[in-house]
Amino acid sequence: MKKLSAVLMGMVLLCFFAANTPAQGFLGSDGTSNSAGFPFRLAGNVVGTGDIPGRGLVSAPTLYLGWLEHSKGNTWALQRQDSTGTAPWPLKGFWLGASKDFSLDNGFGLLVSGSVFFPQRSAGTWFRDSLGRSFDFEIPSYDWWSLDGLLKGRMFGDLEALAGFRWDHTSTRVNYSDNTEDDYILNAYVPLFGLQIRQPFSSGCVLVRFVGSPWVGGRLKYHYWDRLGFAEFGDFDVRRGTFMEFFMDYSVKTKGNLSLGGFAKWNALHVKTAEASLSGSTTDPVAWSVNIRSWTVGGTVSLGFSSPL
Repeated sequence: MKKLSAVLMGMVLLCFFAANTPAQGFLGSDGTSNSAGFPFRLAGNVVGTGDIPGRGLVSAPTLYLGWLEHSKGNTWALQRQDSTGTAPWPLKGFWLGASKDFSLDNGFGLLVSGSVFFPQRSAGTWFRDSLGRSFDFEIPSYDWWSLDGLLKGRMFGDLEALAGFRWDHTSTRVNYSDNTEDDYILNAYVPLFGLQIRQPFSSGCVLVRFVGSPWVGGRLKYHYWDRLGFAEFGDFDVRRGTFMEFFMDYSVKTKGNLSLGGFAKWNALHVKTAEASLSGSTTDPVAWSVNIRSWTVGGTVSLGFSSPL
């Protein structure tokens, strides 16, 4: 909740900044741009994240290619009746994203985006708190992708309110040093609320966005087995969770309708499942707590062009 409060404070600061920036400081009284006051005013028609002229269905999306890394990107904790196990491991690898901005009527719009992570092989240590034992492990397979849909509405100035939904999917295989293995599949369903502000300048745009949620739903599937025939299975509802994300993008028109830029992104997902009994070789009641965190930095490219749609 402290991290979510920090994000909400960031939203308040965005509101304060936008409220103290005259609307005509960004756009002239006739709705066209004013070239004075670089970098916070727009001269001409910007191509890039801030204002893409090709907003029809056939225009190109903005592409993001970056490097994602966090020293404790994943932390999974298993709570049994008589013990607690915790498995942290780092995340690092390439991250690819795409987004498409659709303009609607009366100051409303729609932002659709998706991403996929291409991880490097990772490793960590599983700690058993009550027994004092630990096992090293490797992550031979880790899939992570997400899909977002956000409805946006202009509030005042260049400040926009955001509301929508994210589907966040991870699938993990774990190989332990004691010749046992785990599979986890987590589908998190996140209602998103937030704010974003665009600050256009003569040849591009700066975009800053906060989104978060005090509630996360979803489902976690778990499977553990060894080479002697022992196996346990579990299917858990996500009981509670939080999500927050900060995103900043800087885009500059380079030639024709081509824009290049850079971005930085931080996000954190926390979920805790309801307690449920396992099946298979044991029926112990257990619950899971999962934290996924990441930093991503990289470059952007977008191609804007007029569309009849």
